[in-house]
Amino acid sequence: MKKIFIILAIAVVHLVFTKIISIIALFVVTANVHESQLPFLGRSLMVMSKVLYFPVFTFALYPRQFFPGDFVIIPLFINSLLWALLIYILFVLVKRIFVQPE
Repeated sequence: MKKIFIILAIAVVHLVFTKIISIIALFVVTANVHESQLPFLGRSLMVMSKVLYFPVFTFALYPRQFFPGDFVIIPLFINSLLWALLIYILFVLVKRIFVQPE
């Protein structure tokens, strides 16, 4: 039960962080809409958004017609769950490799 709670907590943190980065990126892009090129911060935020939305949103692995409007949070949370599972598995593997049993 503890593992599931940890994975869900990581997923929620990922979801919130993804939404915050997306909102900041939107503000930076709209503030520089008349510029010929985005500033470094804008480009960095766009790259960070692409990484955080990977794999579900990057490959459009969800049918958009089933998630209209605010229901897009469902595939976004599934994306965050995938990230949470990956982060948790990597954490467990690193812990097993570097922590010597006594």
